Amino acid sequence: MEEVTIDAAISSLPGALASVTEILGRLGVPEKTVRELELAVDEAVTNIMLHGYASSEGRIRLSCRRDGDMVRIRIEDEAPPFDPTEVPEPDLGGDADDRPIGGLGIHFIRNMTDEIGYERTEGRNILILGKRIKTTDGR
Repeated sequence: MEEVTIDAAISSLPGALASVTEILGRLGVPEKTVRELELAVDEAVTNIMLHGYASSEGRIRLSCRRDGDMVRIRIEDEAPPFDPTEVPEPDLGGDADDRPIGGLGIHFIRNMTDEIGYERTEGRNILILGKRIKTTDGR
């Protein structure tokens, strides 16, 4: 398992995403899967920075591993407890102008991944994003 730890500051996000992309490449993850995971990690880490830590300082640890045809990214933080798996699906019906602003980030993460897991352990939020690696023939 390879990992990177960053400050919970928006300025740290580009470097963190570059590190995740590099790690996934070394793990042999296909580019399309890497791009989808990048988007999901970007959204998850941004939410932790903006909502979890808000105006306080903190650190976020990202680790990546591959298990056969699954790649998993583990995101750990010490912000207040928040379980994204408990967030209901948004109401996407009606006119987009009538919907409240925000609230689509977790929906977006769900659509970019095949698994989302959460646990709270020893004062840490642990979010695991899993994505199945498809072969070039679509299986």
